[in-house]
Amino acid sequence: MYIVLHYSNIFLCWLFILLLLLQPGLAHQGADTGMELFIDHLFPYLLPYLILTQWLLRLTNISSIPQHSKWKFYLQIYFLSALGGFPTGAATISFLLKQQQITKKEAPLLLAICHAPSPLFVVGFVGVEILKSPISGWYMLAIIHAVNIVMLIVFILKFRKINVRSISTKKTSTESASPLIESIKNSLPTVLLVAATVIFFTTISYVLTETLLRFVHQLPDWIMLTLYTVLEMTSGLDNAQDLFAHSQWLELIVITILTMQGLSIHLQVAVLAKEANISMVPYVYTRIFQTFLIPFLYWLIFLSF
Repeated sequence: MYIVLHYSNIFLCWLFILLLLLQPGLAHQGADTGMELFIDHLFPYLLPYLILTQWLLRLTNISSIPQHSKWKFYLQIYFLSALGGFPTGAATISFLLKQQQITKKEAPLLLAICHAPSPLFVVGFVGVEILKSPISGWYMLAIIHAVNIVMLIVFILKFRKINVRSISTKKTSTESASPLIESIKNSLPTVLLVAATVIFFTTISYVLTETLLRFVHQLPDWIMLTLYTVLEMTSGLDNAQDLFAHSQWLELIVITILTMQGLSIHLQVAVLAKEANISMVPYVYTRIFQTFLIPFLYWLIFLSF
């Protein structure tokens, strides 16, 4: 299985390299589209929250929280992650594990639970720009967080009596002197990671779809949307607006894309998790489970009547 996967990756690499070399104009247009998506729709929501959450985490220490109040610490982790959007949750969990404020058993489960889109992204970009209805953005945000919070409650009940190992209180002089500067410095690699994955996968999806359209006169809208969505969520949402703007299923399509998220976001999380040696297994199972559950609940509660 590993050999098959290895050679499949080599084949895909060469295929995409040839596509980009043979069609530099398309590659340029795809990269421009990816850059525009990142600058206009992700960067304004990601950077400020990422810096603020990292700053607050450096001012917070689990050792100061009484053992019987651990649930407050878990809630704090969740809401910081929820406000920051993708991949702030993964960056938060990675940081806390490196600082030994959570354990190796807690980290993979928290990585799976503390994963949600930015409220400004969902209400602003999705609600206002795509659906033309901010209230629909709030509904989507509510259903995503409702499912996550139920999972968080189960997690808290499981770990509420487990003692947290004592953590080191040593800090570097730089961190002690200026946690804000350290937060800014440590947030930049995450922002660059997001930018690189968004631009790369948007370029690939753009070149791939445009190449297919040269051989096939017209691709079905759902195939076009799938190609964009599987690789990059923001690109998929943007294309959902273009392809299904007048469809009665647009809201269900959008909540499905928001839940599925695309390879770009999952690779961002995987990179951050690997740096802290956090298992991705609970994260993968949770994403699959929520991809079916959240759109179904949204349809049942908000669209079926």
